[in-house]
Amino acid sequence: MQISGKVALVTGGISGIGQGFVEALLAGGAKVSIVDFNEEAGRATEKDLAEKYGSSNVIFCPCNVTSQEQFEEAFRRTRGVLGGPDIVVNNAGVGGETDDKWESVIDINLKGTLRGTRLALKYMSEAGGGSGGVIVNMASMAGVNPNPFAPVYGASKAGIIHATRSLAISPDVQKSGIRLNVMCPAFVDTPMFRNMASGDASQTSSSDQMAVKAFVDHIGVMSVDEVAAAFLDLVKDETRSGIILRCAKKTGIQYSTLSVQDV
Repeated sequence: MQISGKVALVTGGISGIGQGFVEALLAGGAKVSIVDFNEEAGRATEKDLAEKYGSSNVIFCPCNVTSQEQFEEAFRRTRGVLGGPDIVVNNAGVGGETDDKWESVIDINLKGTLRGTRLALKYMSEAGGGSGGVIVNMASMAGVNPNPFAPVYGASKAGIIHATRSLAISPDVQKSGIRLNVMCPAFVDTPMFRNMASGDASQTSSSDQMAVKAFVDHIGVMSVDEVAAAFLDLVKDETRSGIILRCAKKTGIQYSTLSVQDV
């Protein structure tokens, strides 16, 4: 797929990996709808990117991905203003293992991604009047390999991997003209990672902080640009569907069509 002239919808697009994807797509000539819950930051991002890439090439859609109504409105507005979409990236995600946050991790990461995938299939399917395209769902290496520091986060990402691969082999999806792939980066230098790596000294023991540091040092930390480059390859290569793209600083990029338990 040539991304120039295509329309992309990216959730969680105002910071971190999502922001890297948005910039990479715009730089490649795509039009981008940025979907995020933070309206103030979203409007500022829209203004900055419109000045850089043209106001007709980028819009911001305020949306909490836990809301079916808001999410569908983001798809409707994207189609009405920009066209498409041809590329949907379900990137919005959070971390949090505490008693007051763990359910939000499931609601946003897993249920939000499934909601976005189902809407993408509805709006993009050739059978429904769409033009096909590609869906990229963001998971994590924490969804492939056990992570002792984030079991709920890992469970949410494992669910994304399994659901994406299952949909990719569905006969109905295979007739829709839509490819589905999932990305599983390890540690990436984003605000979420820096919060996790620094920890909360009031709630984390010194031994746990040392264990986290050793874990990070063993795996390494990728830049957002490195992950964005891998993402573009996955979008452009039309032979890739049902793919798990794993990437880490010290092991590089690996493509797999194996089931999760065999990875």
